[in-house]
Amino acid sequence: MVMNDIDIQETAATSLEDSVEAIHAYMVRAVAQEDWEGLQELDRQARAVVERAFGGEPVPLRDDSGAALRAAFEDLVRFYETSIRDLSQRRGEVAQQIRELKSGRKGTSAYETTRRHSMRTGPLNSGG
Repeated sequence: MVMNDIDIQETAATSLEDSVEAIHAYMVRAVAQEDWEGLQELDRQARAVVERAFGGEPVPLRDDSGAALRAAFEDLVRFYETSIRDLSQRRGEVAQQIRELKSGRKGTSAYETTRRHSMRTGPLNSGG
């Protein structure tokens, strides 16, 4: 389940920390469910929240010190660091599986070609 732009606008009335934490929770779920398209959308939304945090407009915070916002952003950064490493590893594994499938298809195709050729010529007619 991906947050949409309407959800982001609704969270604008609450604290910025709430928005960051909500997006982070959705991102964790998207990774667990391997919802890559949803994760891309959530990444876009996370970037929008970061821009909002550092923009010229005042944003509602839970506390005036900004400690909660800083903690929420730090958690999000750790998620990104871990996820990027894990997703890069998964991408490498998938790429290897694709290479193996292609290699298997080439082998199967070569076998089929040889089999068809031998069936046309027959085992006794193969040159002797």
